[in-house]
Amino acid sequence: MVRRIASLAVPLKLLLFLAGILLATMALAFIGYGRIKNEEWIAEKNYESAKTNLKNSVMETFIKEEEKLVDKVKIFVNNEDFLQDSLPAGVVSIYVFENGTLHYPKLGDENSDEIFLLEKNDALALKEFLDLQKNKMFAEAGEYALQKVDSFLKNPTLERLDWNDYFLERMLNDILSRENLSKTEREKFWEKLNETKRLLQNLNTYREHGDFLLTLGNYASYSNEGYFFIKNKSEFFLVISYFDVTIKNAIIAKMDAAYYTERINGLIKETAKEWSYIPYFLSGEYPFGKWEISIDESKASVRKESKKWINFLSLILVFSLVIPVIGVVVVYRGFSQERRLRFMKDNFLSTISHELKTPLTSIKMYSELMNSGRVNKPEKIVSHTGVILKETSRLESLIDAILNYTRMESGKQVFRWETLNLSECVNKVCDSLDVIAKSKGLEINREVEKDLQITGDYSSIYSLIQNLVDNAIKYTAEGYISVKLQAISQGISLSVEDTGKGIPASEQKNIFEGFYRVGDESTRETKGSGLGLAIVKRTADAHKASITLKSSPGKGSTFTVVFKS
Repeated sequence: MVRRIASLAVPLKLLLFLAGILLATMALAFIGYGRIKNEEWIAEKNYESAKTNLKNSVMETFIKEEEKLVDKVKIFVNNEDFLQDSLPAGVVSIYVFENGTLHYPKLGDENSDEIFLLEKNDALALKEFLDLQKNKMFAEAGEYALQKVDSFLKNPTLERLDWNDYFLERMLNDILSRENLSKTEREKFWEKLNETKRLLQNLNTYREHGDFLLTLGNYASYSNEGYFFIKNKSEFFLVISYFDVTIKNAIIAKMDAAYYTERINGLIKETAKEWSYIPYFLSGEYPFGKWEISIDESKASVRKESKKWINFLSLILVFSLVIPVIGVVVVYRGFSQERRLRFMKDNFLSTISHELKTPLTSIKMYSELMNSGRVNKPEKIVSHTGVILKETSRLESLIDAILNYTRMESGKQVFRWETLNLSECVNKVCDSLDVIAKSKGLEINREVEKDLQITGDYSSIYSLIQNLVDNAIKYTAEGYISVKLQAISQGISLSVEDTGKGIPASEQKNIFEGFYRVGDESTRETKGSGLGLAIVKRTADAHKASITLKSSPGKGSTFTVVFKS
């Protein structure tokens, strides 16, 4: 009764521990949930203010970017050497007006008519350059190219613009592709190529938007609007009006809308991070035309933001519930395992005491008879000494089993590896146990293939086979024992089958543990230490062999050991 109460104490303590954890977790969850609801209410209350702040921040970001762009264009144009500089990022071409007149680029011929046919002079110019290259007169070819480029830069014209676009870039690229150019020469030709490309881009834009640019430049030179964006033929232009002391200036820049759309989107996205829970939409001719920012007017987004915190709290709550439960289960399993081991230990001590006491009692009794001198007949002396030897051997086997198991558990078992004939070993074990089997009315049927060899420790393998066959004899009241040794695809298979009482499924997972025996000790008919199958399992593991069991109550058992090839 006391032991039963003690066994109930551990689960009761665990339940109280779990209840305490759950109560604390629920209290924290309730407090946290109340705080989240309060945060949600505050967020809803400040939603209108948040929308206004988001709109203002986005507009401010956009205006700052516009002002930076205007400053970059002004700085670029005011630089005396701006023709050699690269255009600001996002600007395709630039036009400068003074007092309503186009100042850059200064066109020598503003005729918009195109001549697409290659003229004789053009063909001769290309041939002369190619001939210089072919004859490896690279210096002369470079000078020729610079002469043609400088002539075009000083007097740009729309006439034969497509030809000049091809011819000038072709010459400069051919020269730059040469490997023997010095660093100084390469930089000089590279600057000329960039300047030429920029001017050609300006001329191409002018060819498409010439009348628009001239009209707009004249207007902007006398305007005081500062800057504005305007659209023509699906292209956007930045117009800047500013005054020097004596000159009325205007700048018109064609914009790369795709570049600035991507750039401003990134800046606005970074700005709006503070209000990530508020959805916004940009509509209109964004980013240079008329556009506006629209914001979700509902409060669903605020609730969605609060819901994130609630979900986070719920996740913490789940972990708070699951982790203590897992901890309790682990601790309970540990206590259960400890109780089971304690029971097995007590069971083992009881069993081993009986197993040791029985042969010792017989030895003592027959020794006392012989010592008293009352046994005089030779046949009686032989009989008594035989019993003493038999019980001594039984004690020796039991002690050896305990010592072997202890050495295996501690890793101190020393194996002597050699190539051994497994077939002969099986036959020797069967021969030695055949007398015991026949004394119970059992027959050991053998199917042993000849000369099957493995690498292993002979004494350990012999003990493994002996334990399996001996167990089969012990637990079989009638029928037969079948021992089969054969070669299979995985290696060599040894199976020991009996027609005994069998092993229940609930017990099968424990039978290879040390000191474990099937059934209740008080009702067991067959005595033993519970070490035989434990030694079998550890010997099989040491020899990289697998062991399996098939058994049903009342139908016998089959143990199969497979030694790998």
